[in-house]
Amino acid sequence: MVAAFALLACAAPRAHGAADCFRATPDSLAADDCWYTLHIHAVRVTDCCSGVRAADISARQVAQWVEKANEAYQVARVRFEFDPTPQTGDWDAVKSTEINQLVAALPGDPVWEQGKAAANELARHYPGKVLVFFRRGPGATPTGGGFSSDAYDFVVMPEFDATTVCGIIQNIQLFAHELGHYLGLNHTFREFETKAEAAEALRDSKFDARVFDGDRIKDTLPEPYIKELQCSRDESVTLAGVPFPLLRSNVMSYYVNDTKTITPQQAEVVRRTIRRRFADANDGVGPYVPDKRRAYQLVSFESGRVLEAGAASAGNVADVRLAEWIGGAGQAWKVVPLTAQDAGWFEIVSVATGKCLTVGRGESGDGLIQAPWAGADGQKWRFLQKKHGVLRIEATRSGTALTVSTTPAASRALLGTAPDRGGKGQRWRLLPAD
Repeated sequence: MVAAFALLACAAPRAHGAADCFRATPDSLAADDCWYTLHIHAVRVTDCCSGVRAADISARQVAQWVEKANEAYQVARVRFEFDPTPQTGDWDAVKSTEINQLVAALPGDPVWEQGKAAANELARHYPGKVLVFFRRGPGATPTGGGFSSDAYDFVVMPEFDATTVCGIIQNIQLFAHELGHYLGLNHTFREFETKAEAAEALRDSKFDARVFDGDRIKDTLPEPYIKELQCSRDESVTLAGVPFPLLRSNVMSYYVNDTKTITPQQAEVVRRTIRRRFADANDGVGPYVPDKRRAYQLVSFESGRVLEAGAASAGNVADVRLAEWIGGAGQAWKVVPLTAQDAGWFEIVSVATGKCLTVGRGESGDGLIQAPWAGADGQKWRFLQKKHGVLRIEATRSGTALTVSTTPAASRALLGTAPDRGGKGQRWRLLPAD
């Protein structure tokens, strides 16, 4: 089974199929001959709550973008991997109008700030991965282009065929470019509409070439990006009598080229950013506070199956079971914070039935039921984030944890609580269901 969270690792180059050689640590990350392996986690976004306006993206198309990114970043000894298996691999679906409408940075704009906050919150559940949202955009037609930054914990991408460049419907280099922003790289250029506009800027600067320097990296030469030249094959442009190279083969240039790469000094920036991003993320431990405004799927880390509320019985009690994800209301849960002496604990309430997740004996003997809120210890839960984004869901009853187990005589997964020993069946993650 593929682990739901793939950790940053250093590895020998895979030219001959070498496997990852050791798990990353702050010291080992500095090794010059170490390759970084990062998993891309793709999230196909729809609106809340009906699931309409789904981004038109497939796992096969994501893999094409990842393949191009690997070509571009091999000079930095960085490899991206992508497992298209739903739920247990690197492929999920999320209903979030806020995220589905993201376009680009608009600081202070309420829609932008809400979407950014929702995306960053979800990224906390994938600390060992690069989280990539494939969204449709806010308009009636799909939004082209993507964006990211080393200030965000996510990358935003369009539908595969929604963005065009030089008459080609899909920009195969776009993902590698946005990954560059995520990994700390800026544009190599300053942007102009025409050659005349760029030449005027050069004269105004008293012929200081730094007027075209977008990233202040020494081995990416100052570059004027001139829109009217984007689709040409020119390798240089002369402005006011001064020649300037066009960095067509650089990932962070806008000029069209069949292949892209980065310079050695850009590679150093990328590797430093990886060390900072993933060392910080993998250290995240302690209490985790879900957003009380959202509904969540409670997903078993091991199987990818979700906690599902059964129909209510005559005794006003309902069973709880694990089921394959279908996205229905029975698989959505609200996490409601308690107060006073129970601060830090939560009710887990079924969206479908309004009943609370309760430690008890259901009709199927699962050890978990739903029942109306009564304030009992078996109805109070808290979330503890372990390393690498794993969640433990702890019950107040004797400090036990929500557990999936199987018996030798039965292949069916059993739900209940057990002492928190860090077992595989006690690992969970939350995904927004609204």
